[in-house]
Order: sequence, then structure tokens, then C-alpha cells
Amino acid sequence: MKILRFYFLGLCLSGSFSPLLAQEKLPEETHDIPEPMVFDLVRELGARQGELEINVLAEFPLNNTSSRHIEWAPEIEYAIWDNFAVEFELPFEDGTLEALKAALQYTFGKSKSGNFIHGAQFMVEKIRKTDKWDLSLLYIPAYRFNETWSILAMLGLRQQVGSDSQNKTTTLLLNATIFAEISKRVTLGLEFNNSDPGNFDEEEELELLAMPQVHIEFSEHWSLQTGVGGEFTDSKVNATAAFRMIAEF
Repeated sequence: MKILRFYFLGLCLSGSFSPLLAQEKLPEETHDIPEPMVFDLVRELGARQGELEINVLAEFPLNNTSSRHIEWAPEIEYAIWDNFAVEFELPFEDGTLEALKAALQYTFGKSKSGNFIHGAQFMVEKIRKTDKWDLSLLYIPAYRFNETWSILAMLGLRQQVGSDSQNKTTTLLLNATIFAEISKRVTLGLEFNNSDPGNFDEEEELELLAMPQVHIEFSEHWSLQTGVGGEFTDSKVNATAAFRMIAEF
């Protein structure tokens, strides 16, 4: 398993699963593959220098409300250079600030056909009031099949460090979203995410989030993502409503 981890990290750093994918410089326009709602990117892949985004994600429990919280997070994203963007996020549970989170994202390039684009993301999250840090590294491939259909995945590892962290804390991160753009302003999506995957060395119940969603672009600067889905385990289903309000400049 350790060999598998190092091999996967090597793939992330190298920037490609296959040497057969020829790379070329990105054009002036960004590659228009949508972003997932729950596990979003740091700007789109291929972001251009100076792009700024401010957004807020909120998730509301629809059942088992006595043991669940409203989770929400304002964040700001900025492209410092072409293909390189940074993010700062404040995750809350109800009215309590739970952590401080930052991320870096780099776009490697795209295929000669223009249908495939990929990048990597590195995240650091400091859990407040504890000596606990989450470090995550993800590889992000995306592919456009035609004018309507596209898919984006986020594949990586999370390692928890600090004196308050658990003894066995390496987790696998998996997210995949398929999109159908039904008009210039409306996109439908179905996002899957292993929201609480446990770790490689002990048995924990897997939670799979399935989130159907709709993306609506109101104007050049304002858009909304919203959906209703559920977290599925062997013993229960937690229904969740979510939205992300986005301002782009």
C-alpha cells in the first residue's frame, strides 16, 4: 500500500497519467468545463492572471437534524499567474468557525484536441483549538465529450498531522462530476464524493455523497449552483440541500 501511495503522488506531481497525451500552451480563453459544487476548484482549470472569485457554499441537513449541523464556508479565489490560483476559506458549523483553509492549484495543460485538460491542487486545513492539520494533494483530470457533455474528477490523498491527530490518518479522496450543459446559462450536474472515507489502515464505514445539481449563470459576474442529494452509508441516509453563490470579477 505504501508503494501505491508514492506511485499515486508521483503521478500527481508529474502532471499526467499517460505520456501519450501531448501538451500545448493554453489559449487565451479558459477551458469551459464546469466546476463541481460541493468540492469546487480554485478557479477553473486554465485560469488567467487576475481572475477573482468570491463564493459561499452552504449545506443544510434535511433529516436527522438533531445530530447534524448547517455547514457553510465563504472563500476567495485569485489567479496570481496564468494557470496558477490560490484560495482562502473559512469553514463554519452553524455559527462556529471550525478551521482555516488554504489551497494552491496549477493547470498543467491540455491535449492537442482541446478536449482534455488537467492540473493539481494542494490544500492545507488547520483545525481550530487543536494541534491538527489536514494536508491534501489531488490530481484533477477533465474531459469534454462534446458541446453538451463533460466530466471532471479529483483524485488524491489526505494526511493528518499534529499532536492531536489520529495514529492512522491517511485517507483516499475521490470526487467525480458529470455535466450536461443544456443552454448557455444552465448546466445540470451529478456529483459523487467520498465525504468521509476513513483511512487505509482501519475499517471505517464509507460515506458516499451523491448530489444532483443545477448551475445557473445570471450574468457575467453572478451565478448559482444548487442541489439536493444524500450521504449514503450501510446504516443510514442523510439528506442534504446545498447551494453555492458565486461572484466573479
